[in-house]
Amino acid sequence: MSSADTAIELSEVVHRYGDVTAVGPISLTVPEGEFLVLVGASGCGKSTLLRLIAGFEEPTFGTVRAAGEPPVPGRGAGLVFQQPRLFPWRSVGGNVALALKYAGLPATPAHVDALLARVGLHDVARRRTWQISGGQQQRVAIARALAVENPLLLLDEPFAALDALTRERLQEDLRGFSQGRTSVFVTHSVDEAVFLGTRVVVLTPRPGRIALDLPIPLPRTGITPDELRRRPDFAALRAEVGAAVRTRSTEEVPA
Repeated sequence: MSSADTAIELSEVVHRYGDVTAVGPISLTVPEGEFLVLVGASGCGKSTLLRLIAGFEEPTFGTVRAAGEPPVPGRGAGLVFQQPRLFPWRSVGGNVALALKYAGLPATPAHVDALLARVGLHDVARRRTWQISGGQQQRVAIARALAVENPLLLLDEPFAALDALTRERLQEDLRGFSQGRTSVFVTHSVDEAVFLGTRVVVLTPRPGRIALDLPIPLPRTGITPDELRRRPDFAALRAEVGAAVRTRSTEEVPA
């Protein structure tokens, strides 16, 4: 793979908090357009790895590159967190407009409405954030992340606090939202990992290392979510990822 085709590259990355090694060593190359899902037990370093890719933290050892350069927070990546982190004193549309403004883009009502429509929200721009449901708030957070045409989308358990039905609906939508972008998604859910990803990486318990690196060769168009989940190859991939998570979560990995 040429460097021009590489969106993210981690080389012998280790990250420590004081005397505790949270992650590593990890070497990982993510090509452009891939939807990579990081899955593993709590405390295995999934979110730490995402923060390193986003540039919020620097590795203790090794190098992280996004588009060939050290990542800079807020540059080149859209971010979605577990909590929507919306500004309650602004309207729904105002939250999206603020993201456009910070990016130096025109925050016209038509542009804001188009972004909200892209995530399935219509006629809600004037509402306050507390007047919409939790699932709708997370859609607003995704719209805000999509406001700038960044090539990279980073998502840290964005659906974890939602009810099962809303979570499945947003999973289905995210498969469409993310087309054409490199995405890195953190989750505890094996089903979610296999459904969303074109590739799944299972991390060991702390310090997080790669226990399984598995391509997910499932169709992404021309099939309904229910049909996809009923496929034997979906079940087989889910079983393989689940076995890796369960096996590694019961093992002790030396620091």
